[in-house]
Amino acid sequence: MIKRIFGIIESLVIASAVGFLLIVGVYAIPKTRMVNNINRSRELLESEGSYRYWAADLLNTQSDNFTDSLMADIAINPGTGDLLYDAMINAYVGWADTDDSCQWLLRVAGGEPLYEGYEQVVYGRYWHGYLVWMKPLLLVFDIPEMRLINMGVQMILLCWLMILLYRECGPLVCAAIGMGLFVMNPVTLVISFQFSAVYCIALIAMIVMLRHRKQLDERNRWWIVFVWTGIAVAYFDLMSYPLVSLGIPLILYVFLREDGVFRHILNVIRLSIDWVIGYAGMWVLKWLIGSAFTGYDFVADGLGAVGLRSTGEVVNRNMTYLNVLRENFQAIFPKPVPAFLGLLAVILLIALICGRLRFSVSGSKILPILIIGCYPFVWYYVIRNHSIVHVWFTHRVFAITAAALCALPVCFLKPKEKR
Repeated sequence: MIKRIFGIIESLVIASAVGFLLIVGVYAIPKTRMVNNINRSRELLESEGSYRYWAADLLNTQSDNFTDSLMADIAINPGTGDLLYDAMINAYVGWADTDDSCQWLLRVAGGEPLYEGYEQVVYGRYWHGYLVWMKPLLLVFDIPEMRLINMGVQMILLCWLMILLYRECGPLVCAAIGMGLFVMNPVTLVISFQFSAVYCIALIAMIVMLRHRKQLDERNRWWIVFVWTGIAVAYFDLMSYPLVSLGIPLILYVFLREDGVFRHILNVIRLSIDWVIGYAGMWVLKWLIGSAFTGYDFVADGLGAVGLRSTGEVVNRNMTYLNVLRENFQAIFPKPVPAFLGLLAVILLIALICGRLRFSVSGSKILPILIIGCYPFVWYYVIRNHSIVHVWFTHRVFAITAAALCALPVCFLKPKEKR
């Protein structure tokens, strides 16, 4: 336990030091070519606007150009000339005469004079680790081209994971995990950079778990995966749906281990705590480092944001817990999703009748999976304000519950062995 505690502390120190150096390094990159590539994307940004549905008015298909534009705005922000200061405050330019962040970005890229009504908004409570890849890519590619790159990376990671899942765990576990990923709508995740971080980190975490399963078991080092997953999400993500990077890998962990029910539950709790320490610890370290280099009180700013996003009231919105659950549930389960789940149930039934599957109860996994499946209900209760204001992406936290529900039949079924 002592080694584990010191290991977690060491991981946080190393991650914050490396993360700090990477952010400072990319802030030293000249911005001229980045600005040119933003201007090349002008037609796309003007046509799409801040929010766009690629399928009717389904929230599951809504992209988030508003946040993507803020991210690009931060990437090309003129800054003060003080490298360390700029790298820690992560400012973006906003204008008072419009709330369309795409227009803010295009005004900055177009060299529009910063006349009365503009504001340099300090956004230093996050690490903004996405700048580590966004700034270098903007030197070479425009935004449509970067979306294609994003699609390629996600397809490679997803295919790699599915192959490993099928080989190591079999088709049923592969289908259960795949369904959890499917309900997040990978098409939308490709379009929006804001949504990609948690998804890619979760895929990478599960690939590492499958690839290094033996070493992690022998040395009892599973905690390393979950601590570093929490750290990575805190570094790269702008608080979209971070819990997914814990919940779905935890379900996979339960299937990778042959423990008793109480040992499973204990390990799930421990690894969840490890993830929370990595996530919260990395976030707090940005507040401390940013405050030390800039003079801003990012600790107060961060705590204020946490308080607002948990219990803050929203004008003209029903903030009751049941309404938060209802809106997020409706967003992640539009009609096609239950239809697809029904199709999978029919396929399992046919396979069972035809003798391709047989009953084989794995009772030690049922309760741990049910506990993990309830994680989103706790999240929506604690982070209520954020979950109702940003329902078009916070609904993806329910992907954990979807994966858990699809995983339960796996605890009762097993492919029939071939002679």
